[in-house]
Amino acid sequence: MNMPADREGDIAMEAASWHARLDAPYMDWDGFAAWLDADAAHRTAYDSVALIDADIDALRPAILAALPANDRGEVASSTGSCRYWWMGGGVAAMVALAAVVAMRLTAPNVEDIVAYATGPDTTRMIVLKDGSHILLDRNSRLALADGPSPRVDMRSGAAFFDVRHDPSRRFTIAAGAYEVRDIGTRFDLVVTPQQLSIAVSDGSVVVAPKAAKGVTIAAGKRMDVITGSGEAKVGAVDIAAIGAWRRGQLIYNAAPLTLVAADLSRYVGRQVMVDPTIGDLRLSGVLTISDGAGLVEQIEALLPVEAVERDGTMRLVGRSAR
Repeated sequence: MNMPADREGDIAMEAASWHARLDAPYMDWDGFAAWLDADAAHRTAYDSVALIDADIDALRPAILAALPANDRGEVASSTGSCRYWWMGGGVAAMVALAAVVAMRLTAPNVEDIVAYATGPDTTRMIVLKDGSHILLDRNSRLALADGPSPRVDMRSGAAFFDVRHDPSRRFTIAAGAYEVRDIGTRFDLVVTPQQLSIAVSDGSVVVAPKAAKGVTIAAGKRMDVITGSGEAKVGAVDIAAIGAWRRGQLIYNAAPLTLVAADLSRYVGRQVMVDPTIGDLRLSGVLTISDGAGLVEQIEALLPVEAVERDGTMRLVGRSAR
C-alpha cells in the first residue's frame, strides 16, 4: 500500500530535521536511533536526505558558478557541511537544488554518495559492491561513493575496513586533510578534529596529505598524526588489539591519554578533554566498553585522574587538581 503523500512529506521533513542537527553539540542520538528504528520508511527518507546533502557539498563549485552573483553569498557563507543553508528554503537553496538535479540528469555517470551515521548505542556494517566491508563504530560518520574505485569521506569517529584485494582499482579514504590509499587490506581508522590514527592488521596502506606522496604503513604498525601540526608518529602495535572495539574492548599499550580521551568521546556521549597538566600520562590495560557508562570509572581506577563535567563536556584532570 502506498504511503499518503502528506505522510511521506512529513517523514521527509523529519529526516531533514534530524540530518540538520547531526553536528549540534547536544544532538539527541538516542532519539535519532529510536526514530530510525521506528519505521523502515524513516531510514529510506534519511538516506535520501543525506544523499542530497552530500551531492550539494561535492558539487558546491559548480553550484556557485550556476548561481546569479546576488545569491552566491548565501551559499558561500556556509562552512563545513551545507545542510543548514539548503533547509532554509531561500532562493539560493532552491536554485542550488535545481542545479544538482539538472547535473545528475545530464551526467548519468555521477556516482551516488551516501552518508552513514551511528548513534551512541549502535554500530553499522556497510557492504560495498565489490564485497569489501566497513564496520562503523558508535557516534561515527562517513560518506561513501561506491563506484569502480570506491571513495570514502571519513568525517568523524572510528571504522574498521576490510578491503577486498584488487590491483586494478584503488580504495581511497579522505580524512580531513589526509588520504588513506589502499588496494586490499584490513585496518582500523579513527578520526577526530585533533588527530588521525590508523592501525593495520593485514596488508599495507599509504597515508598522505592530499595529492602528496605518503608513508606506507604495514601490518602490525600504527600511525598517529596531529592534524594541526602535521606531526606524525609510527610504531608497532599488537595486531590482536587493532579494532578491539568490535569485541567490546579498548586495548592500550602506553597510549597517550589524549588518544584514550578521543576513544572515550565516542562512547560517553560528549566530548572528553584532557587537562594539559596530565597530558603526558599514558595508559596500558584493557577497558570494557559495555554501554560506555563505566569507562570513565575504569580510567579513574587505573590512573591518578578524575573526571569533571562542565558545559556539556567532560575534562580529565589530576586527582588533586579540582
